[in-house]
Amino acid sequence: MLPESATKLLKSTRFLHLATSYQDVPHVSLMNYTFYQDNGDDYVIITTPANTTKYHNIKHNHRVSMLVHDWISAKPDDGNSSSGTSTGRRNSLYDLITNLNKTQLSSVSVMVDGEAEIVPESDGRHKFYHSLHMNNQNIDTQQLDNYVKADTTELIVVKVTGCKITDTDNNVVEY
Repeated sequence: MLPESATKLLKSTRFLHLATSYQDVPHVSLMNYTFYQDNGDDYVIITTPANTTKYHNIKHNHRVSMLVHDWISAKPDDGNSSSGTSTGRRNSLYDLITNLNKTQLSSVSVMVDGEAEIVPESDGRHKFYHSLHMNNQNIDTQQLDNYVKADTTELIVVKVTGCKITDTDNNVVEY
């Protein structure tokens, strides 16, 4: 079972980075996901069209890695955003609000290892997992239509086998 800090992050973020590999060729995808816990085990539910590299990789190599983080943006603020005034100066109230708890919001990343299983529609668990994923409030309507409801979509459930949590001071804890 994952530590609370990892589960809290997995329950609150919208996307994760899924890493797959086949014949020593890595591939990374940005994914919508649903985090699920059952009887002390942790799972990540994802969907993908069958004609994708990640699906092909998972068919041949079920070992995957996922990265989830609470960073707001990796881009530095250059002062040219549309929220500043025409002179490029920001409103101090805007700065206060956007920087509020910034250290808490950009402090940790969680790398999760797991074993992916493609769950076919004929499997009795498919309906349950698909329902959990369909009802995930973090997935917006457009993403839901394109990546979850589509007829070409395959359901994949990843059983978490381990994780590493890293903070901004490069402290790493492995579970």
